[in-house]
Amino acid sequence: MSVEISEHDDNEAKKIRNACLVMLTRREFSTKEITDKISHKFESSSTIHQVISTLKTEGLLCDVRFTESFVRSRMNKGQGKQRIKAEIKHKGIGDELVKKVIDEQGTNWISIAEKALLKKFGTQVSSDRKEVGKRIRFLQYRGFDFDEINQVMKQL
Repeated sequence: MSVEISEHDDNEAKKIRNACLVMLTRREFSTKEITDKISHKFESSSTIHQVISTLKTEGLLCDVRFTESFVRSRMNKGQGKQRIKAEIKHKGIGDELVKKVIDEQGTNWISIAEKALLKKFGTQVSSDRKEVGKRIRFLQYRGFDFDEINQVMKQL
């Protein structure tokens, strides 16, 4: 009987590992994110945690690599630090790691905010208070600090 159980666990572990590898071939995942997705497909939580641990040890699953990829993609979409931090928190990444990765990027956030604003509103400068307010709210929604927004608005 115990041989059947261990064979079943081994088979289950292989299925979980293969499912994880299929997901990881498409894009990077955080540990929490992949654990949540796999938990919906398989019931054996101890086997899931064991497989996830093995994937991390083998370097196939890495929260640092995921964070770097996530931050880079969001910066390319024209999002600010605050929005990136809020989104990545839902994916199970700690504040320290996010701050470290963002600081290592050495990004000019004012430039990103300016590009996002120009993409949305064009080069037309507006002195209308309503229009200026709309632009400020847009940048706030995108996750830029007040200082960054202020500098962008002064430059335009």
